[in-house]
Amino acid sequence: MNLNNLLQSALMLSGMTALLALIGYVLAGRDGLVITGSFAFVFLTFGRGASKAWMLKGIGAVKLRTDQAPALHNILAELSARAGLGHVPSIYLLDAEMMLGFSAGNSENDAAIVLTGPLVQGLSAREVAGVMAHEVSHIASGDLAVMGMADLITRMTRTLSMVGLILFVFNIPMAAAGGGYLPWGALVLLVVAPLMSFVMQMALSRAREFEADFGAVNISGDGEALAHALEKLETQQRGLLRHVFLPHQPGTEPSMLRSHPITQERVERILAQIPQSAPLPAHLIGEHHGYPTDWPGPFGVPIRWLLRWWR
Repeated sequence: MNLNNLLQSALMLSGMTALLALIGYVLAGRDGLVITGSFAFVFLTFGRGASKAWMLKGIGAVKLRTDQAPALHNILAELSARAGLGHVPSIYLLDAEMMLGFSAGNSENDAAIVLTGPLVQGLSAREVAGVMAHEVSHIASGDLAVMGMADLITRMTRTLSMVGLILFVFNIPMAAAGGGYLPWGALVLLVVAPLMSFVMQMALSRAREFEADFGAVNISGDGEALAHALEKLETQQRGLLRHVFLPHQPGTEPSMLRSHPITQERVERILAQIPQSAPLPAHLIGEHHGYPTDWPGPFGVPIRWLLRWWR
């Protein structure tokens, strides 16, 4: 992570942490600061490592053995070496209808890259390599830790704000009966704080996505493949199921509420970039990329994904 990105990430995380601390102070003064800080430290230190295993198990992701898809593992090993990773991430396959690829874990030592069936079925070897290069770039840049911290701080802010709102509602009858004072400023803060934290988290996420695209082009040497993969993902996400469960077209959400930049903007940046590495060798990105033979497809839509869409 270069200095500019490090400062940007530190600024966003500092703002989110300060907001969380302010909520703790509003709820219980100095004691609230100490308690909030203690819980944040414990969760940030011990919670994120366990969350990866729980998350992968919860969504039904299955670890892909090397013998099931040797080409995918060979591509990932080459990308990891180019990125300077000391440990090659594991590959997990997920039963889902959408084309998705994401990374999980606490650090590069326990990182995993999750690919859905439609993604490895619908993309060429070059395009899958581009997607994995993007995730490897996230891992190499320390984004697993950064975004894990941001997500946890946002969740804690939302939880504490809800607790504060409940206490505020309970105090209304007592204040009305005794002529007490209600802290309306604190109420506004409790209502606005979760949204403010979420907006900062999304801004941080968009910045990290641009940086991961930049790194992916450099280590894969093939910006065109990544651009094509992003366009295919965008097209597939506009399909029937997205219209049914998420009726808004990609890109129509307010920009500050998006976790990823608009695809067209990403594609333009990628195609304008000059890679710093040569493309992957032809024997790694040939016609067959090693889709696992014991996952024949087509993939269905598990109930767990419907629940996540409605959340």
